Amino acid sequence: MQKQSKLYFIFNGAVILTLAGLFTKILSATYRIPYHHIAGDIGFYIYQQVYPLYGIALQLGTYGFPVIISKLVAEYAVTNRRKEIRGILQVSFAFLFVVGCTIFAFEYIFAETIAEWMGDRKLTVLIQIISFSFLLIPFIAVIRGYYQGLHNMFPTALSQIAEQVVRVGTILYLSIFLIQHGYDLYTAGAGAIFGSITGGITSLVILFLFVFRTKTNSKGVFQRIKKADIKRIFKILVIQGLLICISGMGLLFIQLIDSFTLYSSLTAHGMAEEAAQILKGIYDRGLPLIQLGTVVGTAFSLSLVPVISSAIAKKNLSFVVEKVQLSLRLSLVVGVGAAFGLIALMKPINMLLYGDSHGTDVLQILSLLVIFTTVAATAGAVLQGMGAVFAPVIAVIAGMAVKLILNLWLIPDFQTIGAAIASSTGFAIVAAINLFFLYKKLAVLLVPKKASGGIFITGIAMVVLLQSYLFCLHHFAWSNGLDISKQVVETGAGVLIGGLFYLFIIMKQHIFTEEELRLLPMGSVLAKYVLKNKLRR
Repeated sequence: MQKQSKLYFIFNGAVILTLAGLFTKILSATYRIPYHHIAGDIGFYIYQQVYPLYGIALQLGTYGFPVIISKLVAEYAVTNRRKEIRGILQVSFAFLFVVGCTIFAFEYIFAETIAEWMGDRKLTVLIQIISFSFLLIPFIAVIRGYYQGLHNMFPTALSQIAEQVVRVGTILYLSIFLIQHGYDLYTAGAGAIFGSITGGITSLVILFLFVFRTKTNSKGVFQRIKKADIKRIFKILVIQGLLICISGMGLLFIQLIDSFTLYSSLTAHGMAEEAAQILKGIYDRGLPLIQLGTVVGTAFSLSLVPVISSAIAKKNLSFVVEKVQLSLRLSLVVGVGAAFGLIALMKPINMLLYGDSHGTDVLQILSLLVIFTTVAATAGAVLQGMGAVFAPVIAVIAGMAVKLILNLWLIPDFQTIGAAIASSTGFAIVAAINLFFLYKKLAVLLVPKKASGGIFITGIAMVVLLQSYLFCLHHFAWSNGLDISKQVVETGAGVLIGGLFYLFIIMKQHIFTEEELRLLPMGSVLAKYVLKNKLRR
């Protein structure tokens, strides 16, 4: 009974953390849309040039090192070595303090040089502001890792949500305030970037409140850790911590490569600075859409990863194969549906969210990223669950190398279309390598050709349907022009029509069995539909 209660507590904690992560990712994607309306394409360019540097700090403090620290804490807690947990925290803090201070010093001192590498010296102050966020990493990561290791996910979840709410609030408030009071877009961008500091401090305050609340309970419980264990912990932090961080930074690396190569390549090949900034700002419109598509895709497929990890621990290979195949089929279905839907509806979506249709062709190419990021994230998570921690890192490094080479090759001739092709190709490489390593591990066909072919054909059919829908709408119903209400109706109805059509055809093809559907969030509703079809036959 006690064991069941503990498992229930751990499961609930995982659900809380997952929901908090989904909320923060959705908020992180959507705030860019109002910010674009406040600052315009040039202001968006300014913010997005330096955002990847903050994204790295967020990855280190939220998704990377806390996971490793939590594993170490859990290991010592389970083996009744709770007295040595303080040693783990001390070693972890010392390591992250050195890492955080080193990155801070490098970014702050060489901010002007980094800005010059990006092709815009005016970004110097923004880079210096971001550098301070790295000083918060040791405190945030260690406290989150400690509580997660004790299976208390509430401090991490609450601090994540508060951090992002305060950060987004700061971004929107300061950008509006500064622009309304006549400051230039770089100053407004600096105000927006300051949100990374206010958000981080808010997170830290909440985490410290939990520490002070439990301090009396833990007083005098801990003792110093052995030297042999210090070396082991340090090694785990350096190797596994960095591997987890790198494997989860694919989209950030794409943005970082674009920050250093896109604008500078455009200006180096004769484009005026302001025109290049506008073009980069338009290109960056695709990021919120890609993030939202990826969040939705991975939310469903990654829900199966704990089930797979449990089966791996029990050495139930047939069950592992079955659930891996299901998770990949699911990621492909959601990824293709979201990507092809965005491609078909990109023009009205672009007009509705950003006020014009500039760069629609570029954003359509970038939409393909949703397929590759979703599949890559699912395959990478399964590989990590199987202990193949190096494989996703190799995939990310190879994919980003391809992205960099293609950027340098294609941008001079094709501008942002070249960068979009490079991004999609780079992440296609990441997905392909992850799938290759997974195939080598399991030695079975991961997604049947019939299923993958059916999914892509259904996606193409949905595009044809939606393009026909838009053609009829504009030539018959909206012949007098579009206002905002018509744009909302056009886009909303398009999403509904495309989504229902895609789902209906996918269900008709029986890509998922009734039993498989019941494993998924809200899958029981779809399972009833499959059962009805069987009965009719």
